[in-house]
Amino acid sequence: MMSKKIRKPFCAGSWYPKNKLELAETIDRFLQNVPKEPFFPKAIIVPHAGYMFSGQTAAFSFKQLDRKTKEVIILGTAHRYYLVGASFTDYDYYETPLGLVRVTDKNKAILEEEIITSIEEADYQEHSIELELPFLQRVLDEFSIIPIIVGKVAPDKFSNFLDKYSTDECVIVVSVDLSHFHTYEEAKKLDEYSINCILSLDYKGIDKAEIDSPFAVKSLLMLAKRKGWKTKLLNYRNSGDVISDKSSVVGYAAIAFYVNELTFFSEDERRYMEKLAKEAVEAYIKQGKKIDVENPPENLKRKLACFVTIKDLNNLRGCIGTTQPVNQLYKSIIDNAIHAATRDWRFDPIKEDELPNLKYEVSVLSEPIEYKFSSSYEMLKTIIGKGVIIEKGLNKAVYLPQVWEHFTNPEDFITSLCLKAGLKGNEWKLKGLKYYLFELL
Repeated sequence: MMSKKIRKPFCAGSWYPKNKLELAETIDRFLQNVPKEPFFPKAIIVPHAGYMFSGQTAAFSFKQLDRKTKEVIILGTAHRYYLVGASFTDYDYYETPLGLVRVTDKNKAILEEEIITSIEEADYQEHSIELELPFLQRVLDEFSIIPIIVGKVAPDKFSNFLDKYSTDECVIVVSVDLSHFHTYEEAKKLDEYSINCILSLDYKGIDKAEIDSPFAVKSLLMLAKRKGWKTKLLNYRNSGDVISDKSSVVGYAAIAFYVNELTFFSEDERRYMEKLAKEAVEAYIKQGKKIDVENPPENLKRKLACFVTIKDLNNLRGCIGTTQPVNQLYKSIIDNAIHAATRDWRFDPIKEDELPNLKYEVSVLSEPIEYKFSSSYEMLKTIIGKGVIIEKGLNKAVYLPQVWEHFTNPEDFITSLCLKAGLKGNEWKLKGLKYYLFELL
């Protein structure tokens, strides 16, 4: 029987824990701090520094992957070898303290591709692919990898290669750090340019960006533009946010590329929720009774938080809910609908003659996750499009994601939310404010 060719770990015990249990617990702890976005990415950008520095940022991208993903194209970079082309090192497995990761069985076909080479020296003491594997082992079930170290390649040709091998059951992971060894403030400016190029799919602008593996990034952006993928910045920080030394830092970003947001509820289920809110209010206003429900949809038996919003034409007439689950969803809809109609302190209780003109909206919330931001810049970038809860002492306020329709920039949004909480409008510029973010399901 032929022996298997196994790529042994180079970074275990230095860049990340060598002990299996400690490594798993470290990664799981990072993942627990991250909310799940309402999409499964087609590609992600992740950093590749030691876990102490960039592990938390990497978790923001890895948390979004579909556990059922069968294959992962991992694009690394050669830090110790000047590589022309893209190198597929022909192993059978990569090893980490968590076990073996199988390399694709498409290796023969890949090695026959014109743009692919196989240069073993490019992988010598290289960490950019290895660092991503333990995360994949914690977030995916059974999967194989296509590991490629990307040097100086023609982005259009390599983009076509990615297109050919990225099937519906595949995700692309691009292992990239941003600017290196600048002061904290200078790094933020350089990284903001790089991130904006990526988010806008400006592959030509990458030529002026300070990132490692620019050819891999350009190729991905070309593919994303061709496919019409959307982009989202999930997290940004640099090493100065982790350690006290801000004189010479390295930048890290987590960015997702996706097609459409996931639908957690069908159209029939959403219509059912609105009808349930309407019936609950009408029964309570007319008869003073809380309705009973038989056989609600299975999806509405889950314990989830929700808000019920009532409008008279286009004017708000009541809105009440909870940011934490307190009951099964269908029961919470009934309770919150009644409370929105009768207990919203901003309005008089709804009267029976108003009922024919009312419209109902049910917003189901993901679990709020506390975020700790290193700067106002990071906070303003991260909150866009999300539901936000702020808290300082006894002062607290929440805006649902729909509220973004009334604001053109995040500064106005967060200023308004501070005022709603009874704080000064500029409170977000000061210390001591807690932030909790959530999504609509």
